[in-house]
Parts: sequence; C-alpha cells; structure tokens
Amino acid sequence: MLTMEQYDALDDTEKAAVILQGEFLADREENGLIVQLYSVGSFYGELFYDPLANKVLRWRAFEGTQQLSPYLAHIRFNSR
Repeated sequence: MLTMEQYDALDDTEKAAVILQGEFLADREENGLIVQLYSVGSFYGELFYDPLANKVLRWRAFEGTQQLSPYLAHIRFNSR
C-alpha cells in the first residue's frame, strides 16, 4: 500500500495514475468541472476533469475525512 509520503515523491504523471488506480467513491461538480473522489489506500485523491476540454486539469491527495464534506450533500438515504 502506498503511503502519502511515497505519493508525494512521485512525479505528476505518476500521481494522476495512482489516483486513477484507486477505488472510485463519488463525484461532484465544481465551477463547471467534474471532481472525482478515489480511495487510494491510506489517503484520498481527487481528479478535476474538464468535460468541455475532455481532460484532467489537476489532482490532489489528502488524508483524513474533513475534506470529504463536499461529497456529503450527494449521499441519498432511503427513508422507510
């Protein structure tokens, strides 16, 4: 399992590839971009995708759960 420290040592191309190899969890929209959330072992990664340009513009990785809050609004619970 890759640690955050090992991830930080990768070059930019490798960083994006590592995130894409993670487990897709959710997506959201932000300023016209689609932000995709992945679980990458002990941390999370986000890819910021521009659907008009059809390319990933940037990515970031983070540890902990505080930065997951933008995704909570998209979780739907069935009431019975």
